Amino acid sequence: MASFEESSIAIIGGGLAGLTLSIGLTRQGIPHKIYEGASAFAEIGAGISLGPNSIAALELIDPRMKEALKKCITYNESLDDDGEGPGKQEWMDVRVGERGDFNKLITTIYHTGSTKPGRACVHRAKFLNEFIKLVSPSVTTFGKSLVSISEEPFTSKLCLNFADGTSALASAVIACDGIKSVARQQYVLSDIEDQKICRPVFANEFVYRGMFPRVEFLDITSNTINPGKANVFLGQDSYIIAYPVEKGNLINVVAAKRISASSADSTIQHERSWLQTVNRETMLADFDDWGEPLKNLLSRIERPERWALYDHLPAPTYVKGRVALLGDAAHATTPHQGQGAGMGFEDSFILSSILGQMLNETDIEACFRAYDEVRRKRTQEVTRTSREAMEIWGFAGEGIGRDLEKMKANADVRMNWIWDIDLPGEVERGVEIARKGLNGCL
Repeated sequence: MASFEESSIAIIGGGLAGLTLSIGLTRQGIPHKIYEGASAFAEIGAGISLGPNSIAALELIDPRMKEALKKCITYNESLDDDGEGPGKQEWMDVRVGERGDFNKLITTIYHTGSTKPGRACVHRAKFLNEFIKLVSPSVTTFGKSLVSISEEPFTSKLCLNFADGTSALASAVIACDGIKSVARQQYVLSDIEDQKICRPVFANEFVYRGMFPRVEFLDITSNTINPGKANVFLGQDSYIIAYPVEKGNLINVVAAKRISASSADSTIQHERSWLQTVNRETMLADFDDWGEPLKNLLSRIERPERWALYDHLPAPTYVKGRVALLGDAAHATTPHQGQGAGMGFEDSFILSSILGQMLNETDIEACFRAYDEVRRKRTQEVTRTSREAMEIWGFAGEGIGRDLEKMKANADVRMNWIWDIDLPGEVERGVEIARKGLNGCL
């Protein structure tokens, strides 16, 4: 027989999106509970890139985030611990990675739209540890993997059914359960005709990852690549990015490769496993015509693995009744613009703020609908343009190709609309939408 517990708002998933939402709801005084499938909080991966919009969202969620960030954030080497100094506005250098013109500078991308530094990076696990300190232990229940959501008969409650046979009741659900979201597939989008929209879609891209101590990185690359700032190197259907984390003591390296949809390495193979071990020769063959310093870096990755990249097709909605999707559950994206985590942080700030201002005036469904209207267009455009960025970095951008001047013109401005968002203004817009719904104007 299933056992029951009850909460007002249930957050499904205790990753970065779920935790930031919890912090935001706590600051707004809104009761909630986190249900996390793992036995403890954990994150997969190494470095996270934080754009100016991401940092702004975190600091708006809770001012304590600023101190939490300070403990684990890494800026470009020329900046101090507060993100101040020469080169503050730099995001990254864009360079040629192929052998013939290796290291040729195409452009340096700058952020000029706010006082935030152009680039900041964190080590994912340490970042998560700082978040955990801001979440009350009593809020989280571990070992709860969602199986289904159903409406409890004769009540206004939702029933959450978990893999361990237990259940929980909630007044509303915010699903932060990631790209393979059960809530997305089983509840919010279960009635739509095109079921491909419910599930992750292979982007015909994969990445290799490596992490190197700074001294080793300099030795391997023969001091040809500056380890104190982000550099992205471009090649045919591929790119390699290197940037400092851990206060500059480690250099995170990510090598991305785009393949054709008809390739033998396409969707069918990657559906079996998103992570595949390959031999070093296979990995190096993907970057055969690249500059020697970068090939040397790849050759020193001890256990080469291909990480298949997936995202979501645009959903017609992020909400259904009293269930909302947030972060990767709503709008998973490829990493080529460094905005996957950042969009979840924006979601958390905007949704928690709308709820904080409007929950006493209107029902939660109106708040969820306002959140959906404010967030869906922007986040889906980030997903679309991230795929576009891979094409551009891989010398395959429409109307750009290998024309470095056209590439510079695109790269110099393409991130501005993402970085320069007025987040408090978006909350105001959401509140106004919720109020119109309350007054019957929608």
